[in-house]
Amino acid sequence: MQNHFIIGVDEVGRGPLLGDVVISAVCFSNNILTSKTDIYEADEVAIIPNHALSALTDSKKLSEKKRNLLFPIIQQQATAYSIIKIPPSKIDEINILQATLLGMKMAIEQTIEKLLLIDNQAKFSIFVDGNKLPNLDNAIILEKIYCFQAVIQGDSKHACISGASVLAKVVRDRDVVAMDKQYPQYGLAKHKGYPTAVHLQAIEKYGVLPEHRRSFAPIKNQLSKNN
Repeated sequence: MQNHFIIGVDEVGRGPLLGDVVISAVCFSNNILTSKTDIYEADEVAIIPNHALSALTDSKKLSEKKRNLLFPIIQQQATAYSIIKIPPSKIDEINILQATLLGMKMAIEQTIEKLLLIDNQAKFSIFVDGNKLPNLDNAIILEKIYCFQAVIQGDSKHACISGASVLAKVVRDRDVVAMDKQYPQYGLAKHKGYPTAVHLQAIEKYGVLPEHRRSFAPIKNQLSKNN
């Protein structure tokens, strides 16, 4: 029997001044998804009641503790998932939007490849958070796509996107906290690399790190001052 898989895609880390932008794609079994309309085309899809993932929503609306609790459950419950990291050097080379779209393309393709191992005749509905879709150019994959749409605020509307949002957020936060141990004077564990006053003051006082995104204005300006 042909499977019809639903994949949600989201990113975390477009705004920070340092570190990777992290993109995730998640496919949950249709058995745990519910919607008022056709789940294969619906912008709004929830997890069924009384499920371990029923509390799933946009990662920004969840506490850090809740995200960390949901992280392994999402990994266990997902039929397939992928997590992609695009580093600062690539962000500087092609810009943050293109880096994000590249990560989305990679995450979608990796997840679909895993699902095709389950059923090589499968078809796919893909929902991406935001208002832009990555360019998929793999002919084998393209012919299997039933629905491919961007969903504004999809991370709080579609369960598969919410799952991707949590995976990406937890992975990126853990990476930045690890970086904080290396550079404690920058306060990274608190602001996660976003351009807060504390972060900007630290850059001015201690300089630009190898992990900073040199194409972002505050970093570019600091490098100009140094020169």
